[in-house]
Amino acid sequence: MHKTFALLSALACLLVFPGTALAVFDQMPSQDWMDNTPPDSSMTSGTWSDMPDGAAVRPYIKSLSVINDGHSEPVFAGDASAAAAVPVGDVTATISPINLCKAGQDPQANTCYSTPNRIGLVFGYRTLQGIGTDFSNTHGVELRQHVDANTTFDVTIGLNTLGQPLRWTWLNGDLVDWKTVGLGTAAGEVDLRVQPAVTPDIDWSNVGPNGCTATPIFDCRIAQASGSFLGANAVFSIDDTLDPSLAGAAFATQGAIAGFLVPGGSPSEPVLDLQMASAHLAADGTPQHGVLQAFLPEQALVNSYGLLPTDAASFFTATREGDPGTQDPPEFDARSASDTSDSGLFVTIRNVTFSAPTYRLARKRSSVRIGVSNAHGATRVATGRLRACRHGACRLVVYRISASGRAVQIASARSDRLGVSLAKASRAKLGRGVKFIAALRRGGKLLAATRGVAH
Repeated sequence: MHKTFALLSALACLLVFPGTALAVFDQMPSQDWMDNTPPDSSMTSGTWSDMPDGAAVRPYIKSLSVINDGHSEPVFAGDASAAAAVPVGDVTATISPINLCKAGQDPQANTCYSTPNRIGLVFGYRTLQGIGTDFSNTHGVELRQHVDANTTFDVTIGLNTLGQPLRWTWLNGDLVDWKTVGLGTAAGEVDLRVQPAVTPDIDWSNVGPNGCTATPIFDCRIAQASGSFLGANAVFSIDDTLDPSLAGAAFATQGAIAGFLVPGGSPSEPVLDLQMASAHLAADGTPQHGVLQAFLPEQALVNSYGLLPTDAASFFTATREGDPGTQDPPEFDARSASDTSDSGLFVTIRNVTFSAPTYRLARKRSSVRIGVSNAHGATRVATGRLRACRHGACRLVVYRISASGRAVQIASARSDRLGVSLAKASRAKLGRGVKFIAALRRGGKLLAATRGVAH
């Protein structure tokens, strides 16, 4: 119900509220339309033709495959025009600018920008009119590839010149795998595997102004969805005012209509607030439930939280704040680098109730103080006496944070009989101004972790 209206409302909200990520509905323009629409068209928001060099510098789909029951079926591969060339019935995707001014329009904060600060990606199937985005109702179009809730879209996105400052990414769907290559360069890529999600359909004519779309998300009060659709889409934030350590961070929602990321806290105690919003009830009158997934890459864990991915799985918290409700206990999964995944921490929270909960991701507070000093040409990292560390029960490991944001072990030491742990690193390895992490473990348990700068 009102899916076309919902699409226009969603795009309007994305234009007016540049921080918001919204699920996209039913039908949207195809890639060739987004690339070649005349700048003097009646569109109220900019398309790629409104920006100098437009489609030549935008992110683009390098390849797309559809996976069912372990079988991968390639759909297309190529340059920035490949997605525009698929025939009717083929699965495809559209990449569009968000918050881009039309040609001749003056840039203004919270209205539009000369270059977009967000990039939209919508999966769908080609129709005569554009791109259908609801895989549960194809309106008579015969799909050339089977798609249901268990289908995985395997896509490689070339970030191109415009996508170089990629920070966080929000997805509507089930995030399966996430891998990045060459971030910060025009040759950067995102390799993404995502499954479509059943998403509430909202009659926006009954929702007050700015409801569930203002950023940060608050005052979201939608009693009941009017229906649902099966789809997947994403928003890439290329706002370079955010911390570069967020580059490659991603989060996904299922059963929600909006998502937003807010970094906060302090340099010594950083936090990441992930917000999601939806109707209280599904269309059938039962409570709406959703899922939140978050992937924090190694460089974000190391630089912002002073944690390795293997330690973060047991030293991280995800707590609900703001809107009351319930959910299952959070699950923390450390992921190693592979052909399909970056190294990092994967967080999953299931059976989330709505309307607009915030989940705060943070590290546990260390109960042990770790000090740093210089003596005899070496940097010394030490703890005081700890009963739990007597007689060599603990191991202190020092890691240098490399220029790429990775942690490289440079020193370690066992605690002594009194429970004091002292590790030494040469000034060549840990000189003045070099960032480091010190981790104290007893057996496999992390007791403390400190991020610091050698002096």
